[in-house]
Amino acid sequence: MHGYLKSAFPLLGCCLLLLSPPVSAQETGGSEGNSSGYSGGNSSGGGTTTGRSPATRISTVPQVVTRLGQMQALCVGSGAYVVDCLAERIEAIEADASNMAGYNEMHQILQQAAKELRILARNNRDPLQPRAKLSSKDGQLSSRPLVAVAPSRRRAAQTQAVKILQEAETKLLRSSTQSVERANQYRQVAQALGSNKVLLRS
Repeated sequence: MHGYLKSAFPLLGCCLLLLSPPVSAQETGGSEGNSSGYSGGNSSGGGTTTGRSPATRISTVPQVVTRLGQMQALCVGSGAYVVDCLAERIEAIEADASNMAGYNEMHQILQQAAKELRILARNNRDPLQPRAKLSSKDGQLSSRPLVAVAPSRRRAAQTQAVKILQEAETKLLRSSTQSVERANQYRQVAQALGSNKVLLRS
C-alpha cells in the first residue's frame, strides 16, 4: 500500500500543475516581457533607479528631490506612455522611501498623485498599443509595463495629469507647519515634482 501511494504522488502532482490557471496573466496583459527599447534623456546621476532595491533606498529628503528631478530622463520622449511613466516613477520613489519615517504627509501626497496618474492612464488606454517597459541612459528602468494613452484622448489626459501634479504641489506647500526647515524641505519636493509638468506640455 505504501509503495502504491509513493508512486501515485508524482502523477497527482502533474495533474494539479496542468489544472492550475496562469498567474497574473490578466493583469499584465500577456505582454510584460515586451520592452519598447526606448532610451532617452541625459544622465543626471549615477546608479540604476529601478525601485525596491537596497542600492536605491531613499532615507533623506534631498534624495527624494534628486530622484523626482531624475524622472524626466526616463519619461522624456515617451509619447503616449508619459502619464503612466510619471505614475510609475513616483511609485518607485515611494517604494524606495517606504522606510523613511517622519514624513507621513509627503508619503501620502506622492502616493495619491501616483495613484491618480495611473488610473488616468488606464481610463484612457489605447487598446492598440502594447504595454511597454522603458529604459534610459542614466540606468533607470520602469519597474512594470506601462500603459499608452489613446491618441484621441492624449491632450485631455495630459492636461488632467498637469492638474494632478499641481494639486500635489499645492498640498506639499501647505502641509508642513511644524518648522521652517520642514517647510523648506517640502517646498523643494514640490518644486522637483512640478518640474515634470514640462513633459506633459510638449
